Formats: sequence, structure tokens, C-alpha cells
Amino acid sequence: MELRILFGAHQTAQEQLRAHLEQNRDLLAEEGIIMPPAETAEVAMNQGIRALRNGNADEKTAETLLAQLSEGQECKHILVIRPAISGSWVRPTKEGIFYPRGSSTTAQLARLVGVENVKLYFATRNPASFLPACYNLILQSKPEQTFQDYAHQSEPTDLRWSEYLHRVQGKESELPVTVWSYEDFPYIWRSVAQAFSGISNKEDLVAADDQAHPEMSLKGALLMHAYLENHPTGDEALLRKLAQKFEQKFPEKAGEHVADVWPAEVVTALSEAYDDDNYYIDRMENIRTIRRQFYA
Repeated sequence: MELRILFGAHQTAQEQLRAHLEQNRDLLAEEGIIMPPAETAEVAMNQGIRALRNGNADEKTAETLLAQLSEGQECKHILVIRPAISGSWVRPTKEGIFYPRGSSTTAQLARLVGVENVKLYFATRNPASFLPACYNLILQSKPEQTFQDYAHQSEPTDLRWSEYLHRVQGKESELPVTVWSYEDFPYIWRSVAQAFSGISNKEDLVAADDQAHPEMSLKGALLMHAYLENHPTGDEALLRKLAQKFEQKFPEKAGEHVADVWPAEVVTALSEAYDDDNYYIDRMENIRTIRRQFYA
């Protein structure tokens, strides 16, 4: 039994991938592949991580974790999609790095179950859009938080996904990780789903109906923040309903910048650094990347 974990990053189309896999649940079952419900995975993974952090995880912890995730069924692969393993979208950066605690949690989980029994998967995203996308979530839980304070918890131009992946892998690059980018996902989702699930033929996969909600633009998020300053509320249902309205009215645009808050030169610098970082990730030891192919 092999545990396959998609552990991040936040806001990189995990729910779209989950929807595609749910659409093909019968096909996965035929090949001995199980994806437990999100709620089941949440409870099981929380218990395992808590045991790790309390220092009392052992072989029984691993057995219990796998039994809960598989719900007692015999299977070849168990698929877990849970970006919270990396850390929280409330503070995804600190002191110039992504997810300061998440790398150790991921590595410990892999070693708890057995490195040979775990495969790790990760999706990156351009920090120029990653930080605004995570800020959209912040507005629904901490509406008093400003984008400037949120985005500059670290110096954005210092952030590198490769550095985070190095920490996950350890000094000897022991843990293999399969990586792709959020920007490529719409074009390579079948390849991603095949790599993650282990299904034999990706062409058999049927796409789910489009369930992706439009992301709010940074301009929309700033306007929503300004609105909430004048109409404060802590009602989460109301905040979500409000966010949906702003999402519809102010959808995200590629390469968006906002003068004095997220200026064009910052977006350009982050995008260029992200391209360079992906080039480096492609050449990291024990990293497999899935990229969109371009043909002349």
C-alpha cells in the first residue's frame, strides 16, 4: 500500500484536481486506487501530525493512519490532497522562506509511514499571484489584515520554491518529489492526475464539469478590504458571500499590478525570479517535473 500526498502549495488548483479524480472514481477503483473523502483525510492526517509533533508517533501511528485513510479497504494507492500539511495560508512565508514549519512535517510523515511507501507531490505558483490569492482567503477570516502587511511578512523577492523543496527533501535529497506549476495545470491536468494517482492510461480520464470559482483580483481584494473597514463583520458566512460578489465583479487578470501596493516592477521581478526558479527545480536531484510542452 502506497501513500501519495499532494502537500501544497495553497491556491494551486487542488480542488480542481480533486474534482477530476472524483469524476473518475470508478476508474481509479478498478486499478486499486482510493482517494478518501476530504473530511476523512483531514481527521486522519491531523491525528498523525499531532502525534509527530508531540513526539509519540510510532509504527502503530502509521498503521492507524493508513487504516483510517483506506477505510479498511485493500488498495494499491491512497491519494491525499492536503496543502495544510505545508503550513497555513494565514502565514505562508516568514523570514524570506515559504512554509517554515511545513518542510519538517512533510519529511516526518514520509519517514513515519516509510520513505519507500510514500510519494510526494507539489504544485508551485508565481509568488506575484500566489500572495494575492492567499490574501483572498485572509479576507474571509481576518478582514482587518492589510495586503501590504500580509505580502511583506517576508521580502517577496527572496522567496524560492526550490529552497522549500530542498528542505522537504533533506540534506541528502532523500525524498523524491513530483512537481508542476499552477500556471501549467489547465494544460497538463491529465498528466498530473496520472502521475499522482498512478492510473495506467491518462487518456481514459474524463474531465469534471468546471467547478473552479473565479479568483478575486488584487484590485477586488483591496476594494473588499476598504469596504470592510467601513462595514466590519466577523460573520464568516457573510464574508464568504461578500467575497463571491467581489470575485464575480473583479476577476483576476494575469500579471495584474496595483500602483503603490503591488507595482509592475515587483510583479515583473517576481515573475522573472519564478521562471529562473523553475529552471533550477527542473535540475534538482530526485525531483521529477511535469511541464507544459511547447511546439514550434
